[in-house]
Amino acid sequence: QSGMSAIGTVCTLLVLVGSISMALKVGPHYIDYRTIQSVIEQLPPDEVNTMPRAAVYEALEKRFPLNSLYDFKVRDIIGFERGRESTTLKLAYEKREPLFLNVDVVIKFEKQYVY
Repeated sequence: QSGMSAIGTVCTLLVLVGSISMALKVGPHYIDYRTIQSVIEQLPPDEVNTMPRAAVYEALEKRFPLNSLYDFKVRDIIGFERGRESTTLKLAYEKREPLFLNVDVVIKFEKQYVY
């Protein structure tokens, strides 16, 4: 019996290295997204409805550096809409990460929080 051929071994290694490389480049963006979600979820829901827009942004701007989110500007990634009965915060941004040569991966994050 014979084992895997040389071509099969090279192809398997290429897939393995590509998967690890992609995980190392894309993974931190998902960690940042989850951290931003937790920061927004920590806002007191009963106060968000009564707080002015500037106060909500200020509260988030204070919490971002505490959670090591230095690369984000709150006003660029979080939208604010006030309705008659509720307040909606819209988290929306995208990140572009180069994979190799001229191939990039674009990751789009969106979520709404209704208070």
